[in-house]
Formats: sequence, structure tokens, C-alpha cells
Amino acid sequence: MKILKFANYEEMSAAAADIIAKQINVKGDSVLGLATGSTPIGMYKKLVEMNKSGLIDFSNIKTVNLDEYYPISPKNRQSYRYF
Repeated sequence: MKILKFANYEEMSAAAADIIAKQINVKGDSVLGLATGSTPIGMYKKLVEMNKSGLIDFSNIKTVNLDEYYPISPKNRQSYRYF
């Protein structure tokens, strides 16, 4: 395992988005495991920016969306489906 350290949330979010973007560009039909919660929001925002600017394409990507709690209702604000 490789542990990366960053000075702040913005750097961490950008680095995480870059890792995912590289994977998407290497394998355009990747399956991504995506988590809910507030921690990855900055990363998701960066990925949206990359997509809007044409740097990455999600059209053939599949996701496995991970909830942190079990069982959890899809209507619960903390569920991935709600999020």
C-alpha cells in the first residue's frame, strides 16, 4: 500500500481526482468503487470539472456505490442513493 500525505483538503481532493482520471483514461470502461459521505465531495467536484472540460469521459464507466452504514434506507440523507 502506498500512503500519500497532503498539506490540505484541496491538494488531497485534486490528487484523488487525478488518480481516478488516469484510470479512466487508461481503461475507459473501468468499474469504480465510489464512497458516500463528505470526505470525497472535493474529489467529485474536481472530476466533474475534468468531465466538463473534456479531460475525462464517464460514458462507459460503471460504478459500485458504497454506503457506510448497513442497513440504510435509500431515503436516508446519509445513503449514497440519496446523496
